[in-house]
Amino acid sequence: MKQILPIGLTGLPGGTHMQFHDQANSYIIEATAAALHVEAQAALYASLLKQEAAIINRPSSQRYTQLLADADTRRDNGLMVVLNLIKAHQRSIDDEKYRAAAQLASVIAPYNTAYSNSYMKETAEIKGLVASLRSAENAPLVALLGIEAEVDLLDEANTAFEEIHRLSQEDAQQRQTLEGIDTKELRGQVDACYQQIVLVVNAFAIASPSDELDAFIDSVNGLIYRTQQEASHSHSTSGSTADTGTDTPEPTPEPEPGGGEDEGEGGSPL
Repeated sequence: MKQILPIGLTGLPGGTHMQFHDQANSYIIEATAAALHVEAQAALYASLLKQEAAIINRPSSQRYTQLLADADTRRDNGLMVVLNLIKAHQRSIDDEKYRAAAQLASVIAPYNTAYSNSYMKETAEIKGLVASLRSAENAPLVALLGIEAEVDLLDEANTAFEEIHRLSQEDAQQRQTLEGIDTKELRGQVDACYQQIVLVVNAFAIASPSDELDAFIDSVNGLIYRTQQEASHSHSTSGSTADTGTDTPEPTPEPEPGGGEDEGEGGSPL
């Protein structure tokens, strides 16, 4: 009768641990959980492995950080263009444009430093500015100055930033979920579920052997052998380099020019 061999799993590196269980799970899928009599255990096993796969390479930084910065710079630039065009027309020698700009000066005054505010506050303020400039009272003045296109571009840039910010919030929630998972505890749960599968398979291999069980056991035992061999190889090569018998002594360095006095590190200022 065939039996799945024992293997120590707690000491495996994270990637090796994940790869072992992922391969074992692929054998379960190939054989089918029903043929192995592990339907309940297989479902839990797959679910736990999905969690381990998510945390095995946790991102070290938020993926949207640079995208947010770029989108924020774009809308900042758009905001400054709108504000500066209105301010520039306050010096216009065209009387109509001068009066239009003078009236809009009070509209834009609360937003002169909006670019320096927090992301969410700036988003709200730009929305307010665009709404004011598009109001029935101010839209004709904006049209007279010929800056409707700039206002539209500012609105589009702010909307684009808002969408990226929404995605970054979803990403942050996912990161918090991953960071809340205890890796050691999760690995213990994965190992325990695997051991339950082994117990069931080994029991049925004795009580009711089948070709499917035998093939599965052979596959898992092959995986165990490979994993143990790789772990053994990793341990044997992780220490100092083996003596090949061809080592030669390091050459004696020549003295530095200008005498042997050590002037210390960092002699020249940055």
